[in-house]
Amino acid sequence: MNPVQIYWAEHKGVTLDEQQRDIYIRDIPQKWLPRIADFMVENSYRTNRLYAQLKIHDNPDVEQTYRRYVDHVLQNECSIMVIDEKTNEIYGVALVKWMTKKWRSWTIWLQIFDSFLLFAEFMLLGRMLVLKYEEEHPEHEPDSLHLFEYYLHPELKEDPVFMQKFFYSILEVARHMLMPRVSFVAATLEQQQQAEAYGFQALSHLIYSLVEDSGVRTFQSLRDIEEMYMVLYEFPVGPIIPFYTMPPPHPYDEEDRLKHEPHTKHESDETVTYDEDSNRRSFSKLAIK
Repeated sequence: MNPVQIYWAEHKGVTLDEQQRDIYIRDIPQKWLPRIADFMVENSYRTNRLYAQLKIHDNPDVEQTYRRYVDHVLQNECSIMVIDEKTNEIYGVALVKWMTKKWRSWTIWLQIFDSFLLFAEFMLLGRMLVLKYEEEHPEHEPDSLHLFEYYLHPELKEDPVFMQKFFYSILEVARHMLMPRVSFVAATLEQQQQAEAYGFQALSHLIYSLVEDSGVRTFQSLRDIEEMYMVLYEFPVGPIIPFYTMPPPHPYDEEDRLKHEPHTKHESDETVTYDEDSNRRSFSKLAIK
């Protein structure tokens, strides 16, 4: 029996790689996880301009750490991909995972990034930003579906209609996972602009040049490529409305309307009812005469 497939959005007639394609935003089948990890290593990790500036790519051991992080997020089974199903070409991936205070979801990151690699230090900046905001705002609900990272084909990023569908799909994943919000730490200016264009709210900033490790400002060189800070964003998500509580678009009759639109009876209602009954009786007498 084929497993259930979840399609969040479709984008038809888009031109990618000089061909017109119909692409879908959908869930990731279990058997595709190794391929998705390879895709992210090739397209997201190796092309990351921040890593290039910090010379993270120069260390061959980092790729394995990056892959371990991707595998961990994928196991949560919330991530989505952008695919042309006719050719099975992947054009994008969003790595998302629900993070809750009860299960101390951020603690595992200290084990995943347990090395002294510069890459590990950089990845833990996002964790620090999230936890620092929670500490400073204890009234803030910390549970969320967290968008850790995404990669999209360059032509898709230039398509505002697709970008709306892409972020909307992530919000729908959160809604169906009963998460009250989507959170996202945007590490680059491009990501920040994309998040704000969709309506994400900025909660907190971390300036790269102010981060010190043993008196050394490790990430100061990011200013040379005009990357100044990372930003914590969130987008509130409303709950799913159960289908049985939804009124029909057009009530079939008065009884059906009252069934789906209950209201408390007020004195004014009784007055109106009495007046209507009086009018009916008067009309009846008139008709009999």
